[in-house]
Amino acid sequence: MSFVNRCNCVLFFLCLLFFAAVSGAEESSSPYAESRNKQLQNQVDELNTQLDIRKMEADALKSAIKEQQEQIDGLKTNIASVYKQTISDAGLIEKYKLGNSVYLQSTYYDLTRENNLTDDKSSDNAFTNQLDLKISGQPSDEIQFHATMTMYKLWGAWNTPGDVMSSDFSYSGKPSDAGVKIKRGYVDYRPEWLGQAVNLTFGRLPTSDGYLTTYRYNRPVQTSYPDLAFNAESDGIGLTFYLENPVAKSFNLIYARSEDDTDSSPFAKDAQGLEDIDFYAVQANGEMPFLDTTLFTFQWLRVDNIRPTGDDLIRDMIAFYDLPIQSIEFPDELGCVDKLTLQMDNDKIFDLPLDVFASVSWSSTNTSKDQVMVNGQPFNPAMLPQDLQPYTRYLYLLSPDNQESHEGYGVYAGMRYNFESDALRNPKLGFEYFSGSKYWVGLSIAATDPYQKLNTRGDVWEIYYIQPFVEKMLQMRTGYQAIQRDYTESLMSGLYGPATTADEDDTLFYLSLDFMF
Repeated sequence: MSFVNRCNCVLFFLCLLFFAAVSGAEESSSPYAESRNKQLQNQVDELNTQLDIRKMEADALKSAIKEQQEQIDGLKTNIASVYKQTISDAGLIEKYKLGNSVYLQSTYYDLTRENNLTDDKSSDNAFTNQLDLKISGQPSDEIQFHATMTMYKLWGAWNTPGDVMSSDFSYSGKPSDAGVKIKRGYVDYRPEWLGQAVNLTFGRLPTSDGYLTTYRYNRPVQTSYPDLAFNAESDGIGLTFYLENPVAKSFNLIYARSEDDTDSSPFAKDAQGLEDIDFYAVQANGEMPFLDTTLFTFQWLRVDNIRPTGDDLIRDMIAFYDLPIQSIEFPDELGCVDKLTLQMDNDKIFDLPLDVFASVSWSSTNTSKDQVMVNGQPFNPAMLPQDLQPYTRYLYLLSPDNQESHEGYGVYAGMRYNFESDALRNPKLGFEYFSGSKYWVGLSIAATDPYQKLNTRGDVWEIYYIQPFVEKMLQMRTGYQAIQRDYTESLMSGLYGPATTADEDDTLFYLSLDFMF
């Protein structure tokens, strides 16, 4: 191609580029382009605004996360502290073997009394609540502590222990108010330096509630002392010697004391105060390997230095009625009572679903023959107004004048059949029989059953049924007692006053709900 033609082609392409550039410039400066640019700019601005909002939200979220993290860290610290304290408490509980238990009994009683000598008949009913709170601890291998706090009252009753004439022997054993009484509180010391073969017990001793009541009430054993010997709250001290013998397992020595309730000077001689009553007991415990390891207890009990009762009442009556009495002297003691008791029991004897027990006790009074002297002469109740004379019949030891000594006995036996039925929660059916002679001295002072049947001078039959609802925790008990009294029981479970002829038929129906935990 010639040079001229080449120049013409170049000029032609330059002209095309010029017109394309002019056309593009015109298009970009058109109204449509300007609107498009504004739209794009608005979108950019909106995106920037949303970005700022998201940034603010992210900052707030970071702040909240930081605050929550601080709370979590604090919670972790608290949890660690509580965990450490729980471990510490659990360690103390484990270390000191702290324990507690609750027994609540709500019972309905229906009672009838029929005196065949006078044809008098009466009936009554009552609802009661009984609550036992127990605490225990073992701060060392050598020491244990036990305490039981009790409330026993009629539904809605406002009685005080004084209203129902509770003695210290039965201070928590008679229904009164909603106050809590200390039924027992004692320490067991079993020194290692004696090979833990000796145990020292002191405080308010576990001498109440009765050992054999474990069958009728279907609750753990409350005491190791036989029911027919002595059932009362007492303060004292005891020694137990543990033996390595196939028959004899332990040996107990117990001392307890009862102060004069009119003593206004606890730590000094009261001019009108009488002497203290002393209790001594020696007890052997063991098992009979030849009789399916039946457990047995044999106890000798002496109630010594028995003082008159009602001396304060007599002084008050003399002053109130302004009687012509210049002097009145009460004997230092009326005498003593001795009791020998043998008790045996066996749960599931010979692997049968049958629990059995039997006990026999002999009592003997030995009077001092001393009497209350008024103006130098034996006290004659006839000098009092006639309506007050019955109060004086309980002055002496199992007699009207403290001149005669007497012997008596009591026999107690029972069985309980265990129905092995998971569907019925293993209910139980029991039968008990007791017989007491004319001069039987029961000393079952703290028994909580309305008639205190083991003080009866006559015969008692009882049948009962126990239906667990939650085994070893909640149960229903119902039963029936029939009592035939041949002689009066006198005061303080047969200790004071004469035993006179009686012919009385008593019955008792009860229905109870018991909770144990």
